Amino acid sequence: MGPDLLKIKFLDRLAASRFYPKAARILTLAAFLLLIAGGLLVPHVSAEMTGTLRNTNLASLIAWSLWWPLVIAGAVILGRIWCQVCPMEMVNTAFSRIGRKKRVPHFLASGWGTAIFYALALILFIRTFWAHRYPERMSAFFLFLLASAAVAGLLYEKRAFCTYLCPVGRILGLYACGAVLEWRAKGCLAPVCPSGLVPSMIADNRDCLVCTECRKACPQGDFRLSFRRPLADLLSGFRLRTVDLFLLLPVFGLVLWELGEEWNPARKVLEAVPAAVNAAFGATGEAGNFVQAVILFVVFPALLFLIPAAAAKIGGKASLLESARAFGLLVLPLAAFGHLAKAMIRIVSRLPYYGPAFRDPAGLETARAIAAGTLKIDKGIVTAVSPVVSVLAVMILAAAVVSVGMIGRKSPVLRALGKPERTILGAFATLYGLALLGIVAFARF
Repeated sequence: MGPDLLKIKFLDRLAASRFYPKAARILTLAAFLLLIAGGLLVPHVSAEMTGTLRNTNLASLIAWSLWWPLVIAGAVILGRIWCQVCPMEMVNTAFSRIGRKKRVPHFLASGWGTAIFYALALILFIRTFWAHRYPERMSAFFLFLLASAAVAGLLYEKRAFCTYLCPVGRILGLYACGAVLEWRAKGCLAPVCPSGLVPSMIADNRDCLVCTECRKACPQGDFRLSFRRPLADLLSGFRLRTVDLFLLLPVFGLVLWELGEEWNPARKVLEAVPAAVNAAFGATGEAGNFVQAVILFVVFPALLFLIPAAAAKIGGKASLLESARAFGLLVLPLAAFGHLAKAMIRIVSRLPYYGPAFRDPAGLETARAIAAGTLKIDKGIVTAVSPVVSVLAVMILAAAVVSVGMIGRKSPVLRALGKPERTILGAFATLYGLALLGIVAFARF
């Protein structure tokens, strides 16, 4: 355990203040509403224009090339720090004060609501209707999230949306299990937690939003915010729940696709099967997008998990599900570190667009000028920092491969399996990690 940051008086006072993180959430809500307004500035455009418009529309540029990458990077490195200031929590809590305060149904409380919500959001909103490319669809998606938080508050007790529905929070919780910061109760037994957790019994970073409400309720202030070794939870007794495993499938599929986009041969391989299926059924447009999304984010990752789990089961005693959950522990750092590498690449690659986007926030005229060839984006800064970004991306993926070996050796969950099972699962996870590393290396060098 590293030093306790709450021993810094300013940080402890901030955590104990009744104005924090409420004030921060007001600011993020205002920013969120501005992003929605910025997306609505633009009329619907042709599909050919969207590839450029997503970089020239200021709201879309900030949302997908800065905010979302930073949320991912923050979770992988520091834990669920975004959840602390997320405006959805404030919306959910505000409506819960006037809501029915019903008990959350078991189906939602089990986490399956989150897994289904995320899968539908990814497949439908993001990859079928391309909400990340059409600014007005991005705004509709964000409004849908706000409405979901409000409806959950009206129906259910406490912060039901954040705890049981948010498609972002549970992913960040999984990534946070490898982060270098943890929030823990040292001795205070105060049971106050809007998420229904018992602070003194929190064992990993998966569920806690680090909202500091328990610190405010504890007169002794008996909490700590400490640095720790990387992958701490994954090297201890951390186990993936079944719902976590099913959530990890589309997440890993998304990471594989986003890294595959960096290198054209990998992208062609990933697109081959969806393209063949679409050609066979004559699916085009949004129907074709839907088929591609299902194959890339459901079918492919399911096979990538099923094959090693089945191979391990043949020579072992664990069930297929237990083998798959154990394999998920090895894949989790690949997804997290892969997402981190892509986040860094995306942030840097979009830097040249901020100047034009601030001059033309709607971005439509800028996109038209780029398409017509009358405006050239100066990408000198990207060229200058590209070698550094390339080295860092490769180092991040190399660390992911090393993490597979560390978890395989030290995790009690993996060590409880037989040696043949551990060997098979470790070999497949290492192979997947090397594949991601190879894609990034070939793309960047």
